[in-house]
Amino acid sequence: MKRSLLLFTVMMAILLIAGGLRAADQSKLLFSDVQQIVFLKKGEPKKNQIIISDPVKVKRLMDALHLERNDRLVCDMAWQVTFIEKAGTVETFVCKGCVEIHHEKGSERERFQTPPEFDKLVEHIEEWR
Repeated sequence: MKRSLLLFTVMMAILLIAGGLRAADQSKLLFSDVQQIVFLKKGEPKKNQIIISDPVKVKRLMDALHLERNDRLVCDMAWQVTFIEKAGTVETFVCKGCVEIHHEKGSERERFQTPPEFDKLVEHIEEWR
């Protein structure tokens, strides 16, 4: 009986930890097989967009994008960033503190804290042209 209770407790702890880890970084759930990333600075004409299609650069950006939900943030929408996947696109707005994802259906939006590593890359994205 004690052994069963101990086993049950250990299994529940593992499930809680694993669930917490999955909930913390949602970038892999939101983005799959990104082929291209398009950046457009707020207020700039579309002709000034920065298109990142080099697989090495796309991977570097995606590896730095670890999203943790934070609905208390307000995005100043400094950059409109479109993630282009094989199956479609994901529209976002990015600023120093927030990544705001706009879903295709309706006006549903999700806000996530901008990872510092991703923010550092975005600060210098214009050099990637």
